[in-house]
Amino acid sequence: MGVLVRSLASLFASVLAAALWLTGAALAHQGENVPPWQAATDWPDRIVTTVMDDPATSFAVTWRTDDSVGRTLAQIVKASPDTRFDIGAETVPAETEALNLAHFVTPDGVADYLENAQLGVTHHHSVVFRDLDPDTLYAFRVMGARGNWSEWFQIRTAPRSGPFSFVYMGDAQQGVRTHWARVIRMAHEVDPKARFFLHAGDLVQNGPSDHDWGGWFSAGSYLHAQIATLPVIGNHDHMRVVTEDGRGPRVPTPMWRAQFTLPVDKSLPEDLRELVFAVHYSPDLDIFVLDSTPSKFNLEGGYKVQSAWLKKQLAASKARWKIVTMHHPYFYPLDLGGREDAAKEMREAYAPVIERGDVDLVLTGHIHFYSRASTPAGGKAPPAGAAGGRAMTGDPRAVGTMYVVSAAAASQDNVVAPGLVQSGLGDGAPDDGGLSVDRVAENTPMFQTIDIDGPKLTLKAYMATGDIYDAFTLEQVDDGKRTILVDGPAASGDTRLFEQNTGPYRNWYDLQ
Repeated sequence: MGVLVRSLASLFASVLAAALWLTGAALAHQGENVPPWQAATDWPDRIVTTVMDDPATSFAVTWRTDDSVGRTLAQIVKASPDTRFDIGAETVPAETEALNLAHFVTPDGVADYLENAQLGVTHHHSVVFRDLDPDTLYAFRVMGARGNWSEWFQIRTAPRSGPFSFVYMGDAQQGVRTHWARVIRMAHEVDPKARFFLHAGDLVQNGPSDHDWGGWFSAGSYLHAQIATLPVIGNHDHMRVVTEDGRGPRVPTPMWRAQFTLPVDKSLPEDLRELVFAVHYSPDLDIFVLDSTPSKFNLEGGYKVQSAWLKKQLAASKARWKIVTMHHPYFYPLDLGGREDAAKEMREAYAPVIERGDVDLVLTGHIHFYSRASTPAGGKAPPAGAAGGRAMTGDPRAVGTMYVVSAAAASQDNVVAPGLVQSGLGDGAPDDGGLSVDRVAENTPMFQTIDIDGPKLTLKAYMATGDIYDAFTLEQVDDGKRTILVDGPAASGDTRLFEQNTGPYRNWYDLQ
């Protein structure tokens, strides 16, 4: 046997051994070795509150048990400083949905997910608490089997007026339980009074993976229950199904609707319900959630359906601030699994509606870096190097829609050339996408706080250490224009780039 043949044989043996080890490890992991933060029992876990269409008077709670729990309950009461605040709590019956984790059934096909093979069926329970008082602190708890109650959680409904804040972050996705945990917990430390967390898609790496979702819930722990969640579906929150004819389309993982109770707009096709919706948070804020993933429905004209819906929603909105959120930033070149035609269709559907609909802010994820960009007011960019240019500080300048891309994941993309920072940022000229890019960062998991106080909206971008990296304030002035004031010290420091001034990076595949 020659040297090359021996080497190939040795390599094949190593690969085969590794494959057998991984298969055995996966089966063991999903069998007797399921971690305690993943395994379902007859006690309630994965408790998450979600925003409804009118968060001032309602919120939803969803939780999980094993399949031994059928009918179950939740309780709610106004919180008070009394020891027995719970006396007089209202008991509400829950709705229950069974989910076979090993064999997902959808209207478009089925999927057998081997990683979940030994996990069986779980039950997902939900309630929607309605007719609540605005800006009021409520306590609630949920039950698994009879007598198996969770602890009491406290959450405040949305205000009818006055200032408030929320946290926005992009993809959690990789290293969720180990690395993303510090990001969401630091976000709570920086803004402990945030009313909700907006997650801009790709909450996990593998949409049908119960292990991945278990990590997401474990990382956020009680924060998921005590601070309302506003989740946006991303491409990794989808899965591929199989039809009788063979390989089927990509569809939202059934775990999405089972785990999150979200507003249902009956004017939309069923494929888009709980994926596309509006949240009328207060007279100062409307949020419009879109599904940007090139899934079966969107590739059959769903982007146009959504853009028509969004156009009507924006025209009817009376809120002071309008925010659109979706997973994909259509204004950057996108690799959507080789479907650049889908990216083009998405841009053509959404961009004109957003630009003409007086949208103030677009919040996205998908590309694993931080970016702040804007369209010029009136569609005209300032001359290159002009005072008040995009990276300048000082006097406020008029802007159109602001666009932010952010990622909280341990996986970070190396996409920005150092020369662009020196020659492109701050010159006042739009890039190929028609936007002026103001601030970027790579190799830097981030979260953003957004404070709204009447005619002022302030966004601050924080690194996982709690140090601020970027900040700007939008202000609506009397003539209907939108102006921006950039916070100099926070927004003009060194740009964090892989090639220049960040720490060493190693591929996310070895995260434990």
